[in-house]
Order: sequence, then C-alpha cells, then structure tokens
Amino acid sequence: MKIIIAGAGTAGWIAAYYITKANPGEHNITVIESSKIGIIGAGEGSTGSMLDLLTGKFFPYSIDIDEFLQKTDGTHKLGIYHQNWNGDGEGYFAPIDASPTWAEYDDYIFKYAYSTLGKDKMHVASPIGQQYESKTPENFALHFDGHKVGEYFKEKCLEDGVEVIDAVIEDATVGKNGDIKSVKLDSGDELTAEFFIDCTGFKRILMNKLNVDWVSYKEYLPVDSAMPFLVDYEEGEEIPLYTKATALSAGWMWTIPLQSRKGSGYVFDSTQITREQAQQEVEEYLGKKIKPIKFINFDSGRNEVLWKNNVLSLGLSAAFVEPLEATSIHSTITQLYFFNEFLTQKKSSTVTSSNLESYNKKITRLYDLNFDFISYHYQCKRNDSDFWKNIKKNKSVTPNAKIYLDRSKHKIPSILETDGLYGSPTAALWNWISAGLGIITQEQANEELVRSHNYKKAEQEFINMLNDSKLAWQIDTDTIDEDPSIINPTKDYITYL
Repeated sequence: MKIIIAGAGTAGWIAAYYITKANPGEHNITVIESSKIGIIGAGEGSTGSMLDLLTGKFFPYSIDIDEFLQKTDGTHKLGIYHQNWNGDGEGYFAPIDASPTWAEYDDYIFKYAYSTLGKDKMHVASPIGQQYESKTPENFALHFDGHKVGEYFKEKCLEDGVEVIDAVIEDATVGKNGDIKSVKLDSGDELTAEFFIDCTGFKRILMNKLNVDWVSYKEYLPVDSAMPFLVDYEEGEEIPLYTKATALSAGWMWTIPLQSRKGSGYVFDSTQITREQAQQEVEEYLGKKIKPIKFINFDSGRNEVLWKNNVLSLGLSAAFVEPLEATSIHSTITQLYFFNEFLTQKKSSTVTSSNLESYNKKITRLYDLNFDFISYHYQCKRNDSDFWKNIKKNKSVTPNAKIYLDRSKHKIPSILETDGLYGSPTAALWNWISAGLGIITQEQANEELVRSHNYKKAEQEFINMLNDSKLAWQIDTDTIDEDPSIINPTKDYITYL
C-alpha cells in the first residue's frame, strides 16, 4: 500500500520506522518533511515503551542501545523526581514501574514500603526504584534530544528504502468518498496515496480537512503555554537518572538530563503570568539567566477520533497532554502498536468500519486515561499563588481522577479501580503520586495491611526482595511488636548502609 506520512519530527519518523520494520517490504512509504520547520530539541523523556521499540519487542529487529544513546545525546531514565508539589520544598521519586504485587487486589508490598519508610524511600518497593537507590540502571526508559531521535530513525528508514521529500504541506484534497486524495506542497507538486498519516503537529492539516473535532481538556488542565530552554551542567555535576518536575507559581518546570546539557522548560498558565514573568521566575529559581528557545501556546486535548477514513493522526496532530509523564512518545508508540494489528497490504481490508471503531475506542480511552493521570498530579496541597488557589476553587480535576481522589480517602485504590491499555498508568503509578502528595498516608497503608492480614506476608516478601537486590541494608525486626497495629509508621525500620 502507498502510504504518505505528512510531516516528520519524532512521531513521523517513528511511524515510518515502525511500519517498515513490522511489515518489511509490504508498503511504499514517503515521508514529507520540511527543512524550513525546525524541531525544538530541548530534551524529551520516554517511558519503557521506547526501550521496547528499540529492543525488538514489537517486531524481530533491535537497535544497539549504546549506539542509540550516543547518537541522540541520550541518558538513562528510571523515573520522575517531583519537587515542591506541596509547596514545602520537599520532593519524592516515582519509578516508572511498580511493586511486584501491583497486579493483585492488594498491593501489599507498596503499602509495606510506604508505611515503614515514608515517601522518601517508598520507591524501593519496585525493582527500578531499587536501581535508583543503588544507582545501577538495568531496566530503564530514556532521555534524548528530540531532533536527534528523529534524525536517527530517519537514517534507519532511508536504509529500508523510505522516500523523503523536503517540502511544506500547504493543503490537501478530499475525494468524493470522503478520503484524503492528495496533499499539495509548496513546490507546486501534488502527491497521491492510498493511506495518510497526519504528523503535521498543531496544524492538524489532514484531520482538519476531514472535519475532525478537537476535544479540549483545558477545563481540567489549566496550563496553556510552554517556554523551553537549555541549561549547561555545572563543573563536576552528576547526570541524574531521572526527569525532574518542579512545581512553580503558575505551573511546573521540567528538567531532562542529556549527555551534553539539560533540556528544560516552564509549562505555565498564561492567564496568571506573562512570558516575561515566567522567564524571571525561572531565572530567580535557577540563580542564572536563561535564553528561551521560543514560546509555545497549546490547548490540551485530543481529536474526537484518532483515525478517520484513510487518515491516522499521530503525535501533536492526534493529541497534546502536557509533558508531565512523558505520555506523547509513549502514546505514539502505543498507537502504532494497535494500528499495526489492523494494517494489511490492501486499503480495502485496512480501512474498514469495524477496524476504525475498534481502534478509536481503544485509543481515545488511552488518551483520556493519560489526561486523568496528569490531572491527578495537580491535586496537591499548594495554595501559595492564584494558580494553585484556582485549581482548588475551580475543582480542576477530571471526573475519573476525582473518583480516584475521593476513593483514596477511604481506601488505597487497587488495580481493580483503574483501566488501562498497553503500558498505561496502573494503580501502582497512581499510588506513587498519592503517597508523594500525601493524599494517602502511612497510617492508612499500615492499617490496611493489618486489616487484610497481609502485614507479616508483606514484611517477609519485602525482606526477600531486598535480599535479592544490590542494596546494602539492615532491618531491625526486634522492634516490631507481634501486633503490628501499634507500629508507628513514621519510624524507619530499614537502614541503608
């Protein structure tokens, strides 16, 4: 089948790479990218799905990770360190994975670690959290330069015969059957294809041509602007194994460590501060001057449908959720994973009403879950600026996140109370946030372990887990009474050596 990928960037080149590697020799793919349209490249983070893409989980082809890191200025990522989200200057680390009991109705290892160690050390309940503690990354996600990632996948695609055209897409034509028939380029050329993938970013040229409505989430996610910038490392500064998300007066700032420098940005609410004030706040926080790469305005939301007729939307053309949990590339890979299940060599058997209905049902749910999860991060205790006060006043939380928030007051939610797709946020990932923000308490986790009669089981399995880890530690079990209900959950029973 002849496929045109309209627009490139990270999403476009990942799409070309995925389709060619998953279906070698079956499709004629052309990518239209423009050298006139720049890519920011301020640093991006991924979830474990990027590692799955590189190591051959989706198809029998893998990439050398060290080569990938070298060519993309990449580093290892074990999770996100959330700084000052309660306005107290403190922070917590949320691993990208969960405890071994995350899929059970009672995540008792998480509860045990949180109840005994508190938010500062709760992450050792997960294998990757232990890698963070011991600084020995083995299973990880990645940080990288977004522009260099696109170039890396472009190089791989060209080796497989993918055609690339340097041009700006100005318009598209719609045929009598409602399909996109062709795209018009600034060169004057008009290119036809059987299937199109819209990667034209916020312009959404092809989806708009098909009159696909935008479902806005601004009511729940009030930030609408981003100011990306670069920061050099200080002499001798260690490259961390995490993305950092620091809450500020009108939003939050990301810090993504690359090999050569840090990619950063302030995501803020433009109704609360001006661009100049945003820059000033960051400079005061960092204690140094910065040079914004550009300012970006956005409306958090998604297309009403992600696949219509013979057009699939990916990347910013499909949806935009602020980059708090690295959902963008994750969702692109997840979309391709599901789309490939429907992709055949013929348009007639690919573009069917049942395929579109099934796909859109799954992927709209994926994005809605992402919005719920991001919205949940803002349900913190900060009340020190109009931005944070307005979140509470306007009750800026998605309906599903509100249910989860209310449930957490009575019982720590389990996997039974979340819904997910491949790699989507699970109850365990929500629980890192709940614990870090103090939505659920150590006392609550302790009491639930006692009520479920899982306390001793959790303790023993947690000890066994630590024995199998690379951590040096000791636990003072003699201080634990036979009746664990009297345990003071604020006391540290585990000491790291």
